Amino acid sequence: MEIIELLAPIEHNQSNHYKFRMKKVRPRFLFTMLSFLFSQSFLLGQAADMVNGSTEIILLGTLHFNQFQNPTSPSTDFSGALRQQEFKDVVDSLSRFGPDAIFIEREPKQQSKIDSLFKLDALNHSILSDGLSEVYQIGFKLAKKNKLPTVYGIDHYESVSQNLFENGENLEVFADSLKAFQNIGRAITKKFLQGKTTIGQFLSELNTPENIKMSYRLFFNTPAYVTNGNFKNEEEFEGIDTNFIGAEYISLFYKRNLKMYSNILKVQRKTNAKRVIVILGQVHVGVIQQMLEENPKFNVVSPNRFLE
Repeated sequence: MEIIELLAPIEHNQSNHYKFRMKKVRPRFLFTMLSFLFSQSFLLGQAADMVNGSTEIILLGTLHFNQFQNPTSPSTDFSGALRQQEFKDVVDSLSRFGPDAIFIEREPKQQSKIDSLFKLDALNHSILSDGLSEVYQIGFKLAKKNKLPTVYGIDHYESVSQNLFENGENLEVFADSLKAFQNIGRAITKKFLQGKTTIGQFLSELNTPENIKMSYRLFFNTPAYVTNGNFKNEEEFEGIDTNFIGAEYISLFYKRNLKMYSNILKVQRKTNAKRVIVILGQVHVGVIQQMLEENPKFNVVSPNRFLE
């Protein structure tokens, strides 16, 4: 076995100069020693992150409530007393998290408009086309309850659709998964719109680990089965490799969510927030959650710890 020689000090003279001799060390011992030192360095780095303080972050997956507004029934009238009380209950529940920043699914370029609306003491949501959406009914109200200066847009909009495929081999694999996802989503939503669940219960069901995983697989895993196909309106997309049309589909969705994640990082650094709630469509949660979980500066917290 080859022996590696290291210099080891054996004595020093009055001038503080050391004399050295060669000390023989076996490679296996050297490898073990270096591995130990590396692991300790890594753990110290993690400890430093903990000392500096990671940011706790909740991703609240929702639907867009304003799209289901129908004043003919208390359970579908989101401006009515029943649902308004339930919005208040959700805001009260999430406030127990103690957020110091609220992020919403709006683009950063809209921030000046967001700030202007937020400054209004009594915003009449009925004058806004999306005034009954989660942005205002949860995001704005949650920020105001916690005396925050504003809410922050972190969206990056790109025109992508779950119905983007025109054709392709194994398209039925994706179509079957999409149908199963839609059936589950419609059942949850139908029950909610019939008044069988509160807004809090509805949001809790949307954000179960099982439902988050299902939506993640649908958009970021299953489409890879589809090959040798085309997109509808394919001229809108440059450089598409139709041999791997499913992988291209995933990349389009991933790119948008990656930019949303980048916006989250940017705004968090700007605000130095330590307890963030991000309110966004449920289909975004799985992939952005995965990115955040790989970032040692963040600790992802389930909203269902607070929703009732």
